[in-house]
Amino acid sequence: MPRRVAIVGAGVTGLVAGRELARRGFAVTLVERWPDVAGQASAFEVAPDVWLERYYHHLFPSDREMIELHEELLPGELEWYPSSVGIFTRGRVYPFVTPKDLLTYAPLPLADRVRLGFVVLRLVGRTDWERMDDIGALEWLRRTCGERAVRSVWLPLMLGKFGDDAELIPLAWLWSKFVLRRGKGASAGRERLGYPRGSFRAICVALAQDLRKRGAVIELDREVVAVRPEGDGFALQCAAPGAYRRPIGNATMESGRDLRADIVLLTTPTTATAALCEWPAEYRARLEAWTYRAAVVLLLEMRRAYLDVYWMNVADMDVPFLGMVEHTNLVPADRYPGRYLYVSNYVAPDDPLTRLGPDALLQHYLAALKLMNPSFRPEDVLRYWAFREDAAQPVPRVGNRRRLLPFDTPRNGIFVANTTQIYPEDRGTNYSVRLGRDVAKVISERHG
Repeated sequence: MPRRVAIVGAGVTGLVAGRELARRGFAVTLVERWPDVAGQASAFEVAPDVWLERYYHHLFPSDREMIELHEELLPGELEWYPSSVGIFTRGRVYPFVTPKDLLTYAPLPLADRVRLGFVVLRLVGRTDWERMDDIGALEWLRRTCGERAVRSVWLPLMLGKFGDDAELIPLAWLWSKFVLRRGKGASAGRERLGYPRGSFRAICVALAQDLRKRGAVIELDREVVAVRPEGDGFALQCAAPGAYRRPIGNATMESGRDLRADIVLLTTPTTATAALCEWPAEYRARLEAWTYRAAVVLLLEMRRAYLDVYWMNVADMDVPFLGMVEHTNLVPADRYPGRYLYVSNYVAPDDPLTRLGPDALLQHYLAALKLMNPSFRPEDVLRYWAFREDAAQPVPRVGNRRRLLPFDTPRNGIFVANTTQIYPEDRGTNYSVRLGRDVAKVISERHG
């Protein structure tokens, strides 16, 4: 009999790991609390058979793992578009892509602009990420860029992303944003970004279809609330249907919905993983030492374009959000019934902002939307939605490589794979593909 593997979570990591294990002859069951696959890449229909992600996504040319997966399963569906980036500060938008943009960035004196440019080039040229992991990013930036550049550019962005933890973020994390995500030299000209026709959900649906062809089972709307030892394997205790409507961790077990497996892979955030099993105290402490920033996204369907760029960083401490992404300034707008603008924030999971519904969130942002674009009118908004992901961004800290958990756990037969293990790269669908393949290889080596 093939070994039974239960994978908790049908996001990209879980789907890829399941596919690799099914290829190796394991009997695979994926268990997902949401009523659809894709995890943080999930989408919804803005019109019949027109899908859009709840949280903005794109690919860089360096994202080879996801690009190759598309070429295999959805050939010809991945398209590339010229991107544009701006930064809002002091009441106006500045382009922020090319070296020329940096040299004309008026909020900084010319000498500081030149210094900042040299510092970025110096950072991109480094390869000693482990050494950079022991250095605070803001500390290094103050020393190399100067205090004016930090106050004008870096501090608002780092505070907006990480809040009170901003001073603890390692330089290796910032380095990865320049080098590993965009590739060396990408800032020398206008970059191109990839987006799949049909949304990122399409590749997840294709993975799910491939899994089913290989005999795998995918259980949707089935939240796992506990994993207990049972005989030589495990029982996965599940909640009643509809539990996804409540915050994760609030559901209770419903009798008769248990699943059984010989091996379990948890692709859940460490905060959820800590609560799913009985762990030794030391290991539980390592799980609970990780913290996350929650993503709060207001998605606006607009009559007309709001921005002149695709990606807008906000370096103004008086604006109550971190950034804006106008999806239809990248992907052709004629594919959709309107123009789509993501207004993005990262906050602590218990921040009051996470409790605001769509109406309250829109009202909270209206003054800033008007400030950033005086021609904006509330009646320009046709429809709007609010989405929240409590474990969107793991918070790395100086010396972060020493905190990384292996795929193996102290419980023989239980494995973990989540975005905390991607470091020094930041989270993203590309690295989730690689993570799924890596953990499947380890499971196969241990139990194949």
